[in-house]
Amino acid sequence: MDRIFSDTPARSDGPWTIVALAAEAGVPRNALTQRHPDLRNEFYDRVRARGQTPDHEKRLRRQITKL
Repeated sequence: MDRIFSDTPARSDGPWTIVALAAEAGVPRNALTQRHPDLRNEFYDRVRARGQTPDHEKRLRRQITKL
């Protein structure tokens, strides 16, 4: 998380997404979303604290607007 938020990613292209976080950690995405929801939630909390909206929330908002 620290590398992503400091704009110094080592293993990803650096977006503030769970996919990039998983790449930085060298684990499959589902390891964060299913096995470690506490880390996922901490990541999303840190994204929100920086004034951003998590990608999953943006997608849901677009889908709601379409509907």
